[in-house]
Amino acid sequence: MKKFLLLVLIMLTAIATAEAATPVRIVRLPIIFQKNSPDLETCAELEIKIARAVHIPMNKTLQLADYVPTETSAKTLNNIWQKMRSQNKKAKLVDAMRPLAEKLDADIIVCPVLKSYNQHVTDFFDWNDPILNSNVRFEMIIYDRRTDELIDKKASQFYRGDYSTTGTAAFLAKICLDKVIDDSGLRQRILAIRN
Repeated sequence: MKKFLLLVLIMLTAIATAEAATPVRIVRLPIIFQKNSPDLETCAELEIKIARAVHIPMNKTLQLADYVPTETSAKTLNNIWQKMRSQNKKAKLVDAMRPLAEKLDADIIVCPVLKSYNQHVTDFFDWNDPILNSNVRFEMIIYDRRTDELIDKKASQFYRGDYSTTGTAAFLAKICLDKVIDDSGLRQRILAIRN
């Protein structure tokens, strides 16, 4: 019984501490497609991967983070980006993260960019199996306003050979996204909010 009461006391203390803290404002932008975009199923799978990477378990109870709606953040980024590009044609998307964080009063910005997504099948009639050419490039931009840290990680995958499901652009896109999520330390940064 004493152990149970101690456990309840610890949980109540943790919840009270979490409620007293100001939630971290997180902006998770939808994937920006710079060139070709994948089919709807692949888009959904990629968005789910990103959503899982920024998910905080028990956030509804602990209220550690406040997620800015993607529609609001995408519209605000579009306005900032258009203004930046009209002033400077050489501006890069990464340059828009600090102004976006200020405009939305966000602590963490997560901006996934599918830079290229190509797949072409060459069929040599009855002579050989079809040849598959695929290439994908992904970029993950993360800005943490609390530390003024800007992270920009890129990954690419290429395939040329006999047709295979593991060589399709959809498969390669998932590999690239996993790589930029891991290389950027996105999961660790989000989970560190709990501490």
